[in-house]
Amino acid sequence: MNEQTTNASAISPERLAANRANAQFSTGPSAAGIAVSCLNHTIHGLARHNNGAFKLLTSEDPIGFEALKQSLADEHLAITTTESILVNAMAEFHWLAQRAQRLQDTCIDPDTGAITDEKKASLYLRYFATHTRAFHKSLNDLLKLRSEKRRKALGFEAQKRKEEEMRLKNERHELKKQAQAVDLAKKEVQIRHQAAVNAKMRVEGRAFFPVFQTMFAEELAKSAAAKEEKPPAAQAA
Repeated sequence: MNEQTTNASAISPERLAANRANAQFSTGPSAAGIAVSCLNHTIHGLARHNNGAFKLLTSEDPIGFEALKQSLADEHLAITTTESILVNAMAEFHWLAQRAQRLQDTCIDPDTGAITDEKKASLYLRYFATHTRAFHKSLNDLLKLRSEKRRKALGFEAQKRKEEEMRLKNERHELKKQAQAVDLAKKEVQIRHQAAVNAKMRVEGRAFFPVFQTMFAEELAKSAAAKEEKPPAAQAA
């Protein structure tokens, strides 16, 4: 029999039942206790704790931090939610980098410039570099996001211009076709008009032909009668 079985058998049924009943009332650590425990390792305030939340120290100026956020917001004019998140992240990382710089300054002798605590100075320098890189990454992400939006906007505008050019080209082609159709219609009208004139002339010619024959016959008859009326001498002369 092992030790665990021995200890379990040493507890009376009543004691075991009481322990189980007491366990039902255990709710774990309180919210206040969790908040306090989150600050147990806050030695310098350079690392993000409490699920990565940013926190101002009691020694820092909240008005100055808000002024920094507003200055960055005015500079970058965030429009979308993502842009606002990136701008706020830039403010927080810059603030943390400046906090690391101030702590690093405490490790330097103001008279000689010598480092008084190599370990802390190295730690603060790493945090300064980390938050500075994070600031620039947020800035680059913001610029990249806006560049992509501009590229899409330019592509959209180019597509719109292409569509407009195609529309104008189609309109010009359609107008040209209409002009050609009008010219063909005019020529058709002219042809029909000429055909009508020719038909009228043919009709008038056919109507005038009998009259012309009569007139020609009359002229021949007159000419023959005139020849018969002349004396033979006059004819010989």
